[in-house]
Amino acid sequence: MKQFTMALALLLVAGCATPRPDPTTIDWNARLGSYSYDEAVAEFGTPEVTGESAAGRFAEWILNRRPRMSFGVGVGTGSYGSHGGVGMGVGTSVSPPPRGDYLRLAFDGQDLLSDWATVKR
Repeated sequence: MKQFTMALALLLVAGCATPRPDPTTIDWNARLGSYSYDEAVAEFGTPEVTGESAAGRFAEWILNRRPRMSFGVGVGTGSYGSHGGVGMGVGTSVSPPPRGDYLRLAFDGQDLLSDWATVKR
């Protein structure tokens, strides 16, 4: 009975972990005019960027990010009365920039896919 319970639990967890589809393998031209904004959100999650225009709205999802690294060195001196000192500091930071590859989907006034592109920034 214990083994059955463990197997059932593993099946439930595996069933909930549905992988996100790879947008680069999808035939987006076949989805033009029939794929809705709500379907895109259900399939890829909340978009990173959204906007609206007179033609409808657009949404962008990050396909992959390109990290950026910065490095800095600082030297300083100071004095207080008859005492003085010199100091040096080194620092690094890594932050995810808005650079990367994006999937941009445009939707018409009825929220159906009207255009798509992959964008590099």
